Amino acid sequence: MELVVDANILVAGLLRAAATRELLLDERLTLWAPEYALLETERVLLYPRIQRRFGKISSEQIKLALATTASNVQTLPEKTYQTHLPEAKKIAPDPADVPYLALALHLNLPLWSNDAPLKEQHRVVVYTTQEVLDRI
Repeated sequence: MELVVDANILVAGLLRAAATRELLLDERLTLWAPEYALLETERVLLYPRIQRRFGKISSEQIKLALATTASNVQTLPEKTYQTHLPEAKKIAPDPADVPYLALALHLNLPLWSNDAPLKEQHRVVVYTTQEVLDRI
C-alpha cells in the first residue's frame, strides 16, 4: 500500500502510538512525504508544551529519532509537486496541509493523517491510522 504521510503521523510515531510507529516501519507500506514534513515534525517536537510533557529533547535527538522512525518514508522536494500547489491551496483546510495534499495529488495517492478536517475535502482520499491498519 502506498501513502503520503503527514507530520501528525510522524509525531505520533515518535511520541505516542506503538501501532503508528510499527506502521511507519512496516515494509508492506511505501510511504512518501514532502521534505517539509520533517521540518514540521521537528518544529512541533520543539514546542514548549511537548518539551514539558515528554522532557527536554534537543534538535539533534529529534533528528536522530526521526531518521529512525521515518526510515521507510521517502521525502520529495517541493519542486516535485509544485504544479499541484494551486489546487492543494484551494482544498486545504489549513495552509500547513498544502504540501501534503499537493504531493498526494502529484502521486495520485491517499494521504495518511489523523487530522479530521482533511476528510472534509473530497479530492484526496484520507485514511486515519485505524483505516490504514484495517486495509493492510
